[in-house]
Amino acid sequence: MGGVPIRAFESEVLAALLGALSDIGLDVSEDKREQRIDHGGRTWQPDAVFTVNGQQIAIEVKSAVTDREASQLVSYARALPFPMLVASRRIADGARKRLKQEGVGYYDGRGRLRLTLPGILVDTDAPPIESVDNPPAAFEGEVVREVAIVLLDAPNSHHGPRSVARTIGRAPSAVSAALDRLRANDLLTSANEPVIPELFWELAGVWRRAAQPLAGLPEPGRGSQNALLQLGLDEEVGWALTDTLAARAWGMPMVVSPGYPPDFYVPTIIAFQRAVAQFGRAKGAEDRACTVAIAPVPFVCRGRVDRPGEHWKVANHIVVALDIVQDEARGREILERWSPPEGITRVW
Repeated sequence: MGGVPIRAFESEVLAALLGALSDIGLDVSEDKREQRIDHGGRTWQPDAVFTVNGQQIAIEVKSAVTDREASQLVSYARALPFPMLVASRRIADGARKRLKQEGVGYYDGRGRLRLTLPGILVDTDAPPIESVDNPPAAFEGEVVREVAIVLLDAPNSHHGPRSVARTIGRAPSAVSAALDRLRANDLLTSANEPVIPELFWELAGVWRRAAQPLAGLPEPGRGSQNALLQLGLDEEVGWALTDTLAARAWGMPMVVSPGYPPDFYVPTIIAFQRAVAQFGRAKGAEDRACTVAIAPVPFVCRGRVDRPGEHWKVANHIVVALDIVQDEARGREILERWSPPEGITRVW
């Protein structure tokens, strides 16, 4: 914490914080002197020290703050001789709740300020940070979306470029660039921890599935025919069940009528074209035997799993959740009501 030369984004965050505190009528100034705090045998240099209405506050600046990082910051704040405020371009919803619960002030650069001092209580909207440098679009390109799915799938794991690259079958250099892109958009911390639930919802905002209703349905056991369709029932890559039936397979609270048609992602445009040619297009959605869509990213058809009671291989639960929330009427409610199986972390 602290003790390093100030970076460009830190100057931006500190300037915005100073302005936000001044705008609500507080007497605030930044102490430019280098300060080191000796406490419990340790020396700590804060990123900045502000004086607010005559009271000192240590400022800790982060590009993004996750739930786990918030817990670490709370632990550190408890050991300090005077209050600490966490200032960041993006603080995850859960992290803000944690900081508030423990009485640690925060400034979320998206437009929220909270500060508790003797005689001072601030909990208000604030002008969002206006960045001079616009970062590249967060989800431009397939690799960054695949990386986001992997991060969301196991948000508490260590995600190095090489391990993620092995999972999605990409070059480590491409994964490193994707991590940099997410970090530039404040959706990832410097330790490669995803900012939850923001990463999920921002990915959901760009997620698209162009489904084609078919008049027929593939069946297991048709060797050469299924090979041409790239069905991949016994292979690493193949058709992935998604949406309603996949959601039910993952245990999401879905009411599904008997014979409800499945929805699939197919791995390539060739598989899509062959499926349309073989089964024909359905006259309408109500006449469909299934739907097919080209996978938005290759990992969708690579990261499939087996689920109890389902003979089709099922898409990763993050992919299924992304498809479910495209239904604006009921998607969020379904995810809210879902109690995921053991080993799955809620990231929405």
